Amino acid sequence: MISKDEVHFMQRPRNITPVIRQLIVTLNRSGIGPSKTLNVLGELTGGLDNIGFGSQDVRNVLRDIRHYVFDSTDASEGLALLRELKCNSQGEFFYKVDVDEENHVRAMLWVDPRSLNAYQNFGDVVVFDSTYRTNRYCMPFVPFTGVNYHYQSILFGFALIRDETEKSYLWVFKNWLEAIGNKAPQTIITDQDIAIGNAIAEVLPNTNHLFCTWHISTKFAEKLSHLYANHDHFKEDFNSCIYKSLTVAQFEDRWEALVEKYDLMNHYWLKDMYSVRHKWVRVYTKLHFTTGITTTSRSESMNSFFDEFVNASTGLKEFIENSPKALEKQYLREREADYQTKNKERSKITSSSLENHAASTYTKEMFRRFQHELKESGAYVVIEKESNAIYKHYEAYKTTVQEEYRKYYALFVTENGTITCVCRKFESSGMLCRHIIRYLYKMQWTEIPKQYITLRWTVEGNKRMGAVQHKRPNIGTFLESQHARYSTLCKAFQDLAARGSYSMARYNYLMGVIEKESDFIENFPNEGLKKRARDEDDDAHEDGDQPYDDDENFNDLKNPILSQTKGRQKERVKSGIERGKAKKGQKCNFCGAIDAQHDSRNCPTKLATKS
Repeated sequence: MISKDEVHFMQRPRNITPVIRQLIVTLNRSGIGPSKTLNVLGELTGGLDNIGFGSQDVRNVLRDIRHYVFDSTDASEGLALLRELKCNSQGEFFYKVDVDEENHVRAMLWVDPRSLNAYQNFGDVVVFDSTYRTNRYCMPFVPFTGVNYHYQSILFGFALIRDETEKSYLWVFKNWLEAIGNKAPQTIITDQDIAIGNAIAEVLPNTNHLFCTWHISTKFAEKLSHLYANHDHFKEDFNSCIYKSLTVAQFEDRWEALVEKYDLMNHYWLKDMYSVRHKWVRVYTKLHFTTGITTTSRSESMNSFFDEFVNASTGLKEFIENSPKALEKQYLREREADYQTKNKERSKITSSSLENHAASTYTKEMFRRFQHELKESGAYVVIEKESNAIYKHYEAYKTTVQEEYRKYYALFVTENGTITCVCRKFESSGMLCRHIIRYLYKMQWTEIPKQYITLRWTVEGNKRMGAVQHKRPNIGTFLESQHARYSTLCKAFQDLAARGSYSMARYNYLMGVIEKESDFIENFPNEGLKKRARDEDDDAHEDGDQPYDDDENFNDLKNPILSQTKGRQKERVKSGIERGKAKKGQKCNFCGAIDAQHDSRNCPTKLATKS
């Protein structure tokens, strides 16, 4: 039966009648989804054309009912879930909740033990982005993202905030720093945002704060459109300055010439960008270790990753509940890469000892990246230019490029074996550049020098602070389906099988264990396993262990209010030429309007007819 509260809500004036709303809810409770619900309604009314609404309207009905009736305690249940996660992890799970004057949730932050372990190994570089809003309250979702030793994205924590103000970011960074043991990252990459910048400057004053170069480059077409349109060589000169300068001195000289040539002394935006050049121009950012990352795309790809687990109707409880599932998938993906690294033969492009050494040192993905530099190094020659008691100066260049177009890369080798290339690839990414590799070949090195092997990219990279431990999800419905259990077990046994195959002794022992446990599972399919699991849980909580709880007690915790900020619009920036066309009598081919601020793709009349 439908409750009185539900009936009252369904009688609110809407396009869909209360009777249809009641039927939609009833079908949903029977496990029938929106699309099939629409088909059922079509059969009852004589066809889909007679319904008058679509599957999205069905989803909206279910979303509204969940929001106004079923999920009035969403925040309280979310908090209870966080406490449960902390209890199940023996206190290692970290969370914080912030509320406003009326006890509405203003922000939540939580860090799983696996995220903390991952941060200890790979937290030198962090990407931070707050544009993801796929949840019921339109709250910005803030994942702290990094890169592991397989060059895969990994999570260092989660946060949901009400708005994108400096106060909110201060709260997030302070509590996240507490969660990770006050060990600040070397580098953090964010969008160019004043509120984020101020918060980082206060909470992480010793961390290198760099801007996403992609988001800055998208502004070029808008801010410099008149220069692109009126000067044929501006784009070439500008790109040469920004992207092709090899040294700080070269960049500064080219910038000064650019400003003078195009009379840009009073260009407000360029002056502003020049003042923060050390945060986004390559000749400056390459001086810092970034794992080779220059954009926030890692964080944005993690947002897409979360689309599998959340949607626009997801509440706090469900969001928190699904976060361990995302971590589980991330962990299994890493284990798959571990297996590939340990058990798959590496394809070589040369027969050199240097490549063999790299193959045995790096993970499979990082070896592939080394091979790319190795392959490109074949196009270069290295010649000695100068030698003294302190260092030797070499130059690397491509012989296939005409002399007037060649780029010369300076290499300096000191007496103690330190090799520095002007491209600074090793300093910024931890991987040797093609120019140094060419030098090593010239000097007949058979192994990569130890000081140029970055531990985080090696097969032992995840053991710097201890390997990430596998812990099955303690909450939610992830393992309720047989398919999910089967997939999880297969991944867990994959590495075990690889280790067991190393010798006959290991193989025989492992097969004995499998046969023994197979008999147990066969004889005790259900209740026996449940009793065994309960006994193990009792052992884990003996000696009077009590559930872990946070220091703050929130009474009558209320759901977040709907976030009003819209975030960054992820749309292509229109050029000045395109905007000029809109101003000079653009005609909409759908409605025929002249001087319209729209076209046939986004015509209001067209959209109205569709709805």
